[in-house]
Amino acid sequence: MWRVLLASSLSYVKIAVIGLVASGYNPFPLLGMPTPGFYEWAVSNKIYACLMSWFLTGMVENQLMSTGAFEIYYNDLPVWSKLKNGRLPEFQEVLSTISQQHKKVF
Repeated sequence: MWRVLLASSLSYVKIAVIGLVASGYNPFPLLGMPTPGFYEWAVSNKIYACLMSWFLTGMVENQLMSTGAFEIYYNDLPVWSKLKNGRLPEFQEVLSTISQQHKKVF
């Protein structure tokens, strides 16, 4: 559950940072802090900084939300589960399992 909360929070932070950089607003004087060099760079290179922020935080969010699940269903019946079997299926395994289930249904 903590991973979902962290990924969701990171998404909001990402949008806020991109908004600040794109607008050119400098929040650091309000916080009584000097403006960091990376923020000055980001404001002067807005497109690159916003794209970099979007993709890097997206990768982290994706990693936080990843469960490792890979499941195949045929006619609402499970054909393969990576979580159950611990590996990805071979193509022939999928085809043979589907044909077996197809024979059971019809």
